[in-house]
Amino acid sequence: MGLADIIKKGAFVDILRGMSVTGTYFVVDKMTVEYPKEKLQVYPRFRGVQALLTDPATGDTKCVACMLCATICPSGCIDIVGEQTADGRSRPASFKLDLSRCVFCGFCEEVCPEAAIVMTRHYELATFDKDDFYLDKEKLIANQVYVHKEVFAQPTEDTAPAPMEAGTANERGRS
Repeated sequence: MGLADIIKKGAFVDILRGMSVTGTYFVVDKMTVEYPKEKLQVYPRFRGVQALLTDPATGDTKCVACMLCATICPSGCIDIVGEQTADGRSRPASFKLDLSRCVFCGFCEEVCPEAAIVMTRHYELATFDKDDFYLDKEKLIANQVYVHKEVFAQPTEDTAPAPMEAGTANERGRS
């Protein structure tokens, strides 16, 4: 132990450094949210409870019962039973999701080829009844009200990118 270490211990340098960190929190404004009255604004990439989307034109679910979401789910909380419609399309006869087992990883949303299941911004999941954590097809469709507004945004003619002529990008890159 050198002379510098003895001086540091005698002058309480480490204690003063720790107290300075604590002292900064006394002068910084604190943000307190009174939860039931005020709601927190969630981040744009927040993954809350799932929703099953429907086609606005027909009202049917976008899900084609491909079972990819149930296959990739690490906790195995998704259970789908598929059926064939009269016109030969497949759709889910039952779609069940157990939120008490879900880890909210978002894999089901990423793997879905039809973008039928999405994660919403809904985070208030507290309940006294465990049966509220079992979501069937109707409850998942009802969760559409919590979906990010960007999901429903369709590109219009004004916002859609203009089609490029053939070869214009290649010619610019070569010159």
